[in-house]
Amino acid sequence: MAYIGGYSPGGYSERRSRLGLRTIAAVGLLIVNVLSLALGILYVTIEEAGGIWNLYGLLMLLTLLGNLHLTMGRGVHKFWEYLYLALHALGLTAVPVLNTLTSAAISDQDSRSLGSLIIWLALFALGAVVAFLRLQGGTEEKEDKRGGSGYSGYSSSYGGSSRGSWLGRILKGLLTLWFLANLALGLYFAAVLLAGINPGIVETILPEYALFFGLIFLGAAALLVKMYGLKRGFFISLFRGVVRVLGLLIFVVCALPLASAPKIINEAQTAYNQAFGGDPMETHGTGLMKAAFLLPDYFYGARSGDYRVKKDIVYYEGQAGTGDAGLKLRFDVYMPPKGKSGTGQGTTLIRIHGGGWTIGDKGEQNYAQMNKYFASRGYVVFDIQYGLSNAKKFVESAVVPQDVVGNFGIDDMVRQIGLFTAYLDKHAAEYGANPASVFVSGGSAGGQLAAAAGLAPTSPDSKPVIAPGIQIKGIIPYYPANGLASNVGVKDGAFGDPSKLVNADSPPILIYQGDQDGIVAPETARNFVRAYREAGNTRAALIEMPMGTHGSDMYFPSYYNAPFTYMMERFMLKYR
Repeated sequence: MAYIGGYSPGGYSERRSRLGLRTIAAVGLLIVNVLSLALGILYVTIEEAGGIWNLYGLLMLLTLLGNLHLTMGRGVHKFWEYLYLALHALGLTAVPVLNTLTSAAISDQDSRSLGSLIIWLALFALGAVVAFLRLQGGTEEKEDKRGGSGYSGYSSSYGGSSRGSWLGRILKGLLTLWFLANLALGLYFAAVLLAGINPGIVETILPEYALFFGLIFLGAAALLVKMYGLKRGFFISLFRGVVRVLGLLIFVVCALPLASAPKIINEAQTAYNQAFGGDPMETHGTGLMKAAFLLPDYFYGARSGDYRVKKDIVYYEGQAGTGDAGLKLRFDVYMPPKGKSGTGQGTTLIRIHGGGWTIGDKGEQNYAQMNKYFASRGYVVFDIQYGLSNAKKFVESAVVPQDVVGNFGIDDMVRQIGLFTAYLDKHAAEYGANPASVFVSGGSAGGQLAAAAGLAPTSPDSKPVIAPGIQIKGIIPYYPANGLASNVGVKDGAFGDPSKLVNADSPPILIYQGDQDGIVAPETARNFVRAYREAGNTRAALIEMPMGTHGSDMYFPSYYNAPFTYMMERFMLKYR
């Protein structure tokens, strides 16, 4: 039945042409899989990759798409094809998790997951095997025509009443439901990205990992098509067609954040130039990122470079009879390798974690690869704790150190950050830090606190909280939650809205903001820049991320965080 009318001369020629194209495609996939494998081994040995390697990233992506198209078809060697599709689904689910965990591990010097590397190389090696076997064995249709056993072998696994056990049919049904659920989730994610629907806390992981999600959902579609590849009839053909279209549609939408990378870089370049002068893309040198974004790093993870770290150093203990009784605050310090000053030359970066002023901590919860990266470039990075409010937790299930929780408001937290600067003023030489060249940075609540602390020294209306020996050279907040503390039950105080502290002498500021942030509205960051302009201070640049949400900087080598980090290190180099 598979070849009704297939023996006419025209049908025979058409089949030969189709088989010729399939052979060419299989040869091409064999070549690009081997090339992707070889270049992958080479890439992970390179210390500093340039922008030309984005061509390899595109090759990786196209190879994955080609492999999915090949393996969902009717091949003779079904075991290897299902093995590839399973590795694609499970491997690409594991890769972003492994990359993120390795990136956040304080003591992992490389920040690149060996497990992820193995998965990627295995995908290309297995893709080459599948392409080679397709050349050797062809398709089910060819086997059918030659009277081979390919069709019977395929159908015995997924056939009708005589083609498999009841257990196999149940398993197939469950897998079908699972893959359909994946596609439904993919459609929801696509709607969130396109329509700006607020998905709640999910927004913190969606856009920066969207390309991975798109490939995973496309893999689920390929598996569904594969499972029902030999069934005939109008409705089953329609089902396969709809699944293909949905999988491709979800992938295209999930690839839009990646496609926006050139736009992000161009707009960031313009904003930087208007605020600070000079073209950041023309600022080069040893120790600076060579490219604003590297697609291979997105897949493999980005290497940190050498650094040293000391953890859990106490800088303040509250005394009985004070509002800080029972409080114990610590910091981690990341330093360049001994004897190497790097681009940073000992410039100090203070990083302040977020968490709605009620949760969060230094270390793994504060995107540790940022600390590792800048330390490897010669900066001395202090990742600090501050007192958390005992108001209702921003995320109820979050676990926080109990010795940092108390009846604290924003003014208390800024004061405690000031206490750290007093410690730094006395002990800077122990860590090779330069107290006369300090930048403060943080995300969300941490961005608000970083901005308040950074603006305090030049604001005549604020109490002196920063130690006199500390010179704030610049502020780098991510989606700063200015003026929002009272919304979550935290006392606001004089430092609640840092935009009110801005004046003509305020330090320069570089702001990260997702334009679909559902937790801190983008207008908050725009108002911050507007406050600078109204004060006659032009040294404020806002970099907005298309489809970016709250926490969209979480993945260090993403198309959001990498371009901003590229601008950030040039900003620090300019003003240090």
